[in-house]
Amino acid sequence: MKWSGRIGLARAGGAPPEIANEIPAHPLNLIDVRLDLSLPVGDKRECLCGGLTFAAVVETHWNAVYRLLYRLTGNGHDTEDLTQETFLRALDRHDSFQPGTNMRAWLLRIASNAFFDLQRKRKTAKATPLEFDVAGDAEPQAGPAEAGELGGLLAAAIARLPETERVVFLLRSQEDLSFREIAQAIGGTEETARWHMLQARRRLMALLNGAL
Repeated sequence: MKWSGRIGLARAGGAPPEIANEIPAHPLNLIDVRLDLSLPVGDKRECLCGGLTFAAVVETHWNAVYRLLYRLTGNGHDTEDLTQETFLRALDRHDSFQPGTNMRAWLLRIASNAFFDLQRKRKTAKATPLEFDVAGDAEPQAGPAEAGELGGLLAAAIARLPETERVVFLLRSQEDLSFREIAQAIGGTEETARWHMLQARRRLMALLNGAL
């Protein structure tokens, strides 16, 4: 599969299932990562950051990035596009990575920004507010196997959170990032990140109490 003429990803098993809230353990089952970049040997394709090749970065962190974006978007199409966009941005900005810091957190911050950028683009194009549009057609629904179960209810409730609260909640509860790392991801302070986490928990409690 080619994407924007820049990255090709060979995979087995086809696309991930289009079932919201069900995230495959190995969504792309990467066999090989082929770079199709006009870069000289010894440049970015040889070493992205921290001494790792681009292929090694992709294979090590693809699932974490994909998992976060799937929970944010609720569909495989946007998730694949945003995941690849995340790694393209990481490749372009490899010099900004500080060796010895958390690469996964760095990539998840890029992924979060890619998600926010997509949402802003869609808001501008459609001139309709998405952040608080909790009843829109794009809202993920629980899969058949999860209907009526707590896991499905929680996933559906998370999908109804405003964008920033959803990102903060997932980065903290699912990816175990520190509030300092989360603050960097959302472009705010640690206090702001903690406030969004508190608001997310309050909204989820209210949503779950109403659903149970």
